[in-house]
Amino acid sequence: AGWRIDYHLVTPELADRVSAARVERAATYAERWSDHAPVTVEFR
Repeated sequence: AGWRIDYHLVTPELADRVSAARVERAATYAERWSDHAPVTVEFR
């Protein structure tokens, strides 16, 4: 089974304020705690 990448939905106005976004993945399959890979978004 593969990773399920979570996602964020934002308005166009909020999208203009995104300063960083990343997928938080465990280094190996054995280290993962879920079949999801959370997404972190930082806003200005």
